[in-house]
Amino acid sequence: MKMDVLLEPDPKHRRELQERLTAVLQSWFGKPEANAKYARQAEVLDGYVAMSDSVLLGLLLLKYHSPPSAEVYWMGVDPTCHRSGIGRAPMEAAVDGARARGVRYLFVATLPPADPYEPYQRTRRFYEAMGFVYVLQEQFSADPENPMAYYLKQL
Repeated sequence: MKMDVLLEPDPKHRRELQERLTAVLQSWFGKPEANAKYARQAEVLDGYVAMSDSVLLGLLLLKYHSPPSAEVYWMGVDPTCHRSGIGRAPMEAAVDGARARGVRYLFVATLPPADPYEPYQRTRRFYEAMGFVYVLQEQFSADPENPMAYYLKQL
């Protein structure tokens, strides 16, 4: 599959793609209040877009936290394209973009390794294949049912 990746300059386009992908990825994004927050952030964060034949198929939102660190804040790929490189390409572009800005550490938060939910098992395998390693699990008192696992990639 021929693919192009670009840093989408238009906040409206980033948000529209994020909302469209969220709608078809309900196994991953099932909380309306969280999805609304992600959509708002799509308008302000760097958004790496993957497309094939001018069809937008994937989005990665990158959030810069401090000079040495950035976060893969949100990522989604059209489910009809999973395992075709549509996720790998924007991740590689985001890593290159972060490195160019002097970032040394890239992290992502997801469900912990012990969580048996199959969609997130695939998510964790993807991040691990991209060079991220599990470093920490955190339990938040505001949401005790949903601990978060942090994965780190040294750039």
